[in-house]
Amino acid sequence: MKVKHNIRLIAVSFVLSTAIPATTMSAANILLIIGDDMGVETLRSYGLGENPPATPHLDEMAREGVRFNNFWSQPACSPTRATIMTGRYGFRTGIGAPVNARGPLPEPPAVPDWALANVTTGNMSGGMAGVITARGMGGVGPRSVPRNGLSVNEYTLPMAFNNNAELGYSTAAIGKWHLADLSNGWLDHPNRTGFDHFSGSLYGSPESYFAWNKVIDGEVAGVTGYTPVDKVDDAIAWIGDQGGNPWFLWFAFNLPHRPLHMPPDDARIGTSDLSYPAMIEAMDTQIGRMLASLEPEDRENTYVIFMGDNGTHNEEVSAPFQAGRAKGTLYRGGVNVPFLVTGPNVQHGVISEALVNSVDLFATIMEMAGIEPTKTIPAEITHDSISFLPTLSNPMSTPRDWIFADEFLGGFAGVSSAYSAMRNKRYKLLSLGSVEEFYDLEVDPYERNDLLAGELSSDENTEYFALQREIASLRSSETRQTQ
Repeated sequence: MKVKHNIRLIAVSFVLSTAIPATTMSAANILLIIGDDMGVETLRSYGLGENPPATPHLDEMAREGVRFNNFWSQPACSPTRATIMTGRYGFRTGIGAPVNARGPLPEPPAVPDWALANVTTGNMSGGMAGVITARGMGGVGPRSVPRNGLSVNEYTLPMAFNNNAELGYSTAAIGKWHLADLSNGWLDHPNRTGFDHFSGSLYGSPESYFAWNKVIDGEVAGVTGYTPVDKVDDAIAWIGDQGGNPWFLWFAFNLPHRPLHMPPDDARIGTSDLSYPAMIEAMDTQIGRMLASLEPEDRENTYVIFMGDNGTHNEEVSAPFQAGRAKGTLYRGGVNVPFLVTGPNVQHGVISEALVNSVDLFATIMEMAGIEPTKTIPAEITHDSISFLPTLSNPMSTPRDWIFADEFLGGFAGVSSAYSAMRNKRYKLLSLGSVEEFYDLEVDPYERNDLLAGELSSDENTEYFALQREIASLRSSETRQTQ
């Protein structure tokens, strides 16, 4: 059974300037750039963090396009990636936490001597240490529970491009993957999901930013050198090989995910002497290099989407967010991430308050390419994706009444075993096992005052039960679908 979505128009806050003139080219290129472990407080354009790093290229994107204030990812990396790939929430795909059921790779090469000083700078931890809290994934099961990758039976975004071959698109995924395991093809998984080409790393974090195992279309090569530079080199080369044909590139940085390794001086523009902000500066510098490689006419005809995959790690998060309510949790610090879009017919300098979810990239990217989701996605598949493409040219358009995120361990989650959060324009309800929390985001945007600790007003009571019913209806839709 198909899930129906309510779509209505409400006013959104924005700064309006002249739209980009319509392009005369028939097919736009699409570049999706994913940053790793960075909430909205990490970018200067959001005006929230304490002394954020220098990010001139991402600042320019905010000036050239639409900056979304209320974009929600999922609380961790693999779940967000799965929602983009399928347009389906985690309880449908079984991806509710970072994939850990991974296959073997050879020992990576030794870190070169010239990089040893960079490697020993900062925290070397590459895992989820310090992320799982009493209000995060630690409450729903042991971390030793196997967490499998994305099933090859899922219908994916690159498959939609393949099913519309007449449009002439080439597709590639370059960079971090973190959706593969032994059951779904491991080294071949990115290609099995439909991408024409893959080059990057399969693990959640590189063994080192200076020596790692690189996978190219199912083959492993040990590589030394600075990971982000290598991957951007691959992206520039692949784009150059496309000639005048349209393309979709999924480009996923590991930056600024742990391990915290200081970038080489020649890989970034910036002066921070701390690893985490310096890594964001390196990411921004490499984004600038990738965008500068495009010919002017190609740049004008390219949608560029930048997003974070989840909030900032507990040990790097800064005010207004706090440790214990950052990456790995459903609080704002765990799911409210940067989201910037530029491209053909996209408004300049717009700040949108529209509610947008990571699942919505699935349908939106299709429409950017001229693919009709209703004619392409198999009818038997229930998806949760709503295109936000109208909002890019018309800031008065908002696609959703609510946004949602969930997290769980150990594959498909029952209603009682998963944590979830949903917000509408004003209120947010968190369901954390046997505990609920309810916030008025209009007066309490950083979720300090749980309204359920006191007596709800009549209006608050109405909103609370409305969100409760909406969550129950959404989660039960998968049960109804499979009956």
